[in-house]
Amino acid sequence: MSQQHSRAYVYMDSTTWSPESFVVISGEVGSGKTTLLKKLIRGMKRELQLIHLAYTNLQSDDLFHLLAREAGLEVTDTNKIAMLFAIKDHLVRMSNRNIPVILAVDEAQNLSAENLEDIRMLAGLEGESGPMMRVILLGQPELRQSINAIPQLAQRVKLHFHLGGLSESETKGYINHRLYVAGYRGAPLFTGELVTRIQDVSRGIPRLINKLCDGLMLCAYADERCHIEMDDLDEIRRDVMAEDLFATALGTAPERAPSHGDAGVDHNTLLRIAIALESIAASLEAAAPTVETSVTPSSGPAATTPLKAAQK
Repeated sequence: MSQQHSRAYVYMDSTTWSPESFVVISGEVGSGKTTLLKKLIRGMKRELQLIHLAYTNLQSDDLFHLLAREAGLEVTDTNKIAMLFAIKDHLVRMSNRNIPVILAVDEAQNLSAENLEDIRMLAGLEGESGPMMRVILLGQPELRQSINAIPQLAQRVKLHFHLGGLSESETKGYINHRLYVAGYRGAPLFTGELVTRIQDVSRGIPRLINKLCDGLMLCAYADERCHIEMDDLDEIRRDVMAEDLFATALGTAPERAPSHGDAGVDHNTLLRIAIALESIAASLEAAAPTVETSVTPSSGPAATTPLKAAQK
């Protein structure tokens, strides 16, 4: 993890041992928020209950329905007040058993003001040893604006950290680490100016770095090369939409000229990738000739290989 990811992780981990924790982690799409949450879940060792909400496009009391279900509660009365008391009773039982309850909400920027106010209220319910529910909210940058719009909620947040993009040195380390985990032990594939340009195009967002590097390696494979060429980045940067994704996130996406059909698609790049995919399929078929795989084109007059699809 980068230094900032390590810090965000420590903030999130504090909810497992600090009774008054209310942590907000914000960041661009693909900056690693959910990855940190998964790491936290895998690393939890003490006895606790984690209520993880990954779907947040909710209406009014839908939040209470979801909370009750994820907490394992059987609620027959779907009235909001009844569900509130059921959840409160559950928190009291867990508090009496000294079992912390942690609410972790992913994609929290989609929560309505009413949902956020309900979470604030639940986080404020206190037992004999303090608050009975600890909270982690993870979301895109606009989450911070939503929280600040509710002064009572903003005051309750104990720790707030924003994940920015990786630096150039962190980007290089991140790429090399992923290659190492994948089993690569050869000469460095991404060095010098190439790393600089990858970091510049992706703005250090891990998910976009992944997409760019995957595309670059696929281009090299298509050309039967063991090295990455700088020109490949110019070919794939539009195809993987790294620039468009980041510009959209910032609200600075350029206006696009009207296109006809697939005029905006780089057919040379598609053709090279299609050839690479056919080569991979052929290699797999040769390695296991008696096993049918999903990557092997089906037979018959209707069969269409990736190469043919790209040519079309």
